Amino acid sequence: MANKYTIIISPSNLKPVRKIILHQPTIWLIFFSLVLLIVYGVLGATKFCEQNQLGARYIQVEKEKQELEDANKIMTQIRKKEIIIRNFLGLEQHFDEQIGVGGQGGPGLEGVELENLLPEEELVNIGLHQLGIKNKELTPADEVLILDRDLQEIIDFLENQKSELATLPTLCPVSVSNCWISSRFGFRKSPFTGLKEFHSGLDLSAMRGTPIIAPGDGKVFFVGSNGGLGKAIKIRHSRHYETIYGHLLKYNVKKNQRVKRGDVIGYVGKTGHSTGYHLHYEVHKDGKRVDPYSYLLNWSKRNLVAAK
Repeated sequence: MANKYTIIISPSNLKPVRKIILHQPTIWLIFFSLVLLIVYGVLGATKFCEQNQLGARYIQVEKEKQELEDANKIMTQIRKKEIIIRNFLGLEQHFDEQIGVGGQGGPGLEGVELENLLPEEELVNIGLHQLGIKNKELTPADEVLILDRDLQEIIDFLENQKSELATLPTLCPVSVSNCWISSRFGFRKSPFTGLKEFHSGLDLSAMRGTPIIAPGDGKVFFVGSNGGLGKAIKIRHSRHYETIYGHLLKYNVKKNQRVKRGDVIGYVGKTGHSTGYHLHYEVHKDGKRVDPYSYLLNWSKRNLVAAK
């Protein structure tokens, strides 16, 4: 006979005593059931925590992946803008940015020891090693390092060219919100004779007395009446650029006066041969008349209103 265990339950309210008889196998069954229940509970809780951690990690990885993709898009846009600026300034791109198939030609290599020539991959790596990049496969961090170098080169160039760039006539001499183009550079029908003629500048129509500003740093070398242009001003910005302003109401500068970009030099009028209040504006590069419109960096297409 298996051992038996008796559990006596004695209520406190004088109810009959209850007896529970348990056999030893039953006790072992209950014990192992409790152990299994605890083990499965611990394993389940551990699994649940791991899944929560994996879920949180997955969300974090997805977030970081999206941030990386966004950063790569921004990097691409910055690189495009950097290339535009570099082309505008006439700066060449670096060798490591020009990897790929390009033009071929030149003399042969007769008499040259071929084993002394470095393969293209090593030449590329030489440029990258100068930045501390050891692999040809560029990581996002490498791209940032290269871009930072290129932008710093542009900054250094602009610092060196600051005085020269300040002389470029890049601003519209009349506020773009207070004027419109009534006649473009090039051939047109003369407003006086009706015949075809070449117009050597831009006519910027504006209200009488509208301020005229210097589009770049320079030195005034002419102030006075100039035939059909009426009251006129001429500014020499550098050895390459000069600008002319005609039909002025009055002057705000004197001959040989130095001006800065944005300084008021005169006011819109209609002196000389003019059908109305406007500024006749010319840009001369190396002694030749060029289209001033291509130099107006603060002018947008929505401001362009061509007169009939």
